Amino acid sequence: MKQYSHAWIAFMAIKRLEETAVSNTYKSYAESLIKWFKDYKDGVIQGAWYPDMIIKDMATSHVLKFTPIKDGSKGYFRKLPSKYLFYEYGKNSDLKNYSYSVDKDNNLTDRCESIAQSVIDNLKMQTSEEKGSPIAPNNNHIATILFMLSHYIADAHVPFHCDSRQFSEGKNIHGKLEGVWDDEIKKYFLLDKANERFLYNPQGYSLLNKEKESQYKNSFLKKVEDNLRKRKFSATFGMGNNNVWDFMSAICQHSYLLSYSFIPQGYDHTNVTTSNWKKLGAIGLEDLNIAVLCDAIDSIAKVYFRIW
Repeated sequence: MKQYSHAWIAFMAIKRLEETAVSNTYKSYAESLIKWFKDYKDGVIQGAWYPDMIIKDMATSHVLKFTPIKDGSKGYFRKLPSKYLFYEYGKNSDLKNYSYSVDKDNNLTDRCESIAQSVIDNLKMQTSEEKGSPIAPNNNHIATILFMLSHYIADAHVPFHCDSRQFSEGKNIHGKLEGVWDDEIKKYFLLDKANERFLYNPQGYSLLNKEKESQYKNSFLKKVEDNLRKRKFSATFGMGNNNVWDFMSAICQHSYLLSYSFIPQGYDHTNVTTSNWKKLGAIGLEDLNIAVLCDAIDSIAKVYFRIW
């Protein structure tokens, strides 16, 4: 994903926690996370972009690329929460009948688990140290790590990050897809580019451009918001997924399935063009956009909440 998409999704994950019904047992945790995030929200656009701008581990830690193997063996796929659109699109995929290989140099799931644990460790250290301790991590530091984590989680939901076909080559369909999301966000939400932040509405979230509010009703971004409001929030990662690593493994597997639902077998960078790429498979571009953004927002909300 591109810079503004990463930041917008992180905001939407917190908005999801604020708008959803969290049980009374855990409500105080959600409320404290929401307040904490809003206190440091000015750093989201930069922090969520650090993995691309500063760390630059795109070739290994932003991807987990799968290749189908038609040797008669059936693939093993972890379960996702049943309300996930990734689950709905992937459950009947023909590729579930095939095994697969995973690029040995890719470690996106490990990266997500390690950063999640780093946030937890830093929060624990901060709690245990007295105020003013020179070795206690400060909130800005923890916020930056948390924003970075959302980047890696979101990237797992980008189908081409989990598909060994080279869609960054040829017509760069990978870049065009991510550009669609970023362009839509920049079109409808107001930015303070000089200070690298969104302008905010009274609730503290990205401010919608009032002059384009009527058009926004037909945007896939509005459909993402509507879908999430109808989806009951659950902190579970799906049956059998006990930690962030398990959960992100499931996401990457289904992201791979989604990629082939969008651009089917028989196509790669040599025969996908700028005129046919949006309508080759069982699902079209708009359905893909909604699935990717909805599930990415939900996943970040789950991981943030469980870390907190």
